[in-house]
Amino acid sequence: MPLQKKPKESPDPYFLKIDRILIQYGKSTHRSVRRMLLNRSVILNGEIVTSASQLVDTRNDRLFINGEQVPLTPHIYLMLNKKQDTVCSTVSGMLHTSVLEQFPPQMLNPPNLPPLHLVGRLDADTEGLLLLTTDGHFSHFLTDPEKHIPKTYLVYLRDYVPPEERERYIKEFQQGVTVPPATKSPSFTTKPAELEWIEDDGKYCTITGDDFTTCTVTITEGKFHQVKRMFLAMGNEVIFLKRIAMGNLYLDENLLPGQYRPLSDQELSELQGMV
Repeated sequence: MPLQKKPKESPDPYFLKIDRILIQYGKSTHRSVRRMLLNRSVILNGEIVTSASQLVDTRNDRLFINGEQVPLTPHIYLMLNKKQDTVCSTVSGMLHTSVLEQFPPQMLNPPNLPPLHLVGRLDADTEGLLLLTTDGHFSHFLTDPEKHIPKTYLVYLRDYVPPEERERYIKEFQQGVTVPPATKSPSFTTKPAELEWIEDDGKYCTITGDDFTTCTVTITEGKFHQVKRMFLAMGNEVIFLKRIAMGNLYLDENLLPGQYRPLSDQELSELQGMV
């Protein structure tokens, strides 16, 4: 029976193109993939593969190159609720620990997969949604500045913003805010952003008090301390900042700061639909 053809693109996160698999596991380059396919050296489930776009089910398929089986392990995709005073780096410093320290070594370096790594960054004092994965292709597209993936933050402000001033904030953010310079970062004008004033129900906040002005801000870029500098330009100051969404993926409110869980198939499919 001839090999059943799968669609060239699939929302299922466990289906990967065969050329990506071979390159990912260090088996080949794009040029040598084509050569192996022409030489009929690639066998999937007992059938010869000649197309680089052939999809492979990493859970159930069996792949061989010149008689050698290629291990197929589904990539790891995690949602982390980053806690304050942790840094998005591979090593800890004198003041802050790395977010990676809470993961066991076997998860950071899983067998038959690339190392687990962070998708983007958050400041040391910023909480909230961080993604981790072993899939470099996935993280590259989510962090590519040309993709303009929206990111939403919960913001608590130091100074009360009266109702008559709130519309001014919204308009300034929609037009783009010229932010003050910061260490190693000159002044610049932001891309249009969305600001919404809210009455926060406290499900995401981890600081005490009830006299804060709260809002959400959605930006499509990620310059140095950008959200904090936007409010400084408005004459206010951020005292609590938490990323609660990336695209249409929202932070699981049941995750306490420092906790993580795997992304569901639906969550992953929706994220992959953005890239």
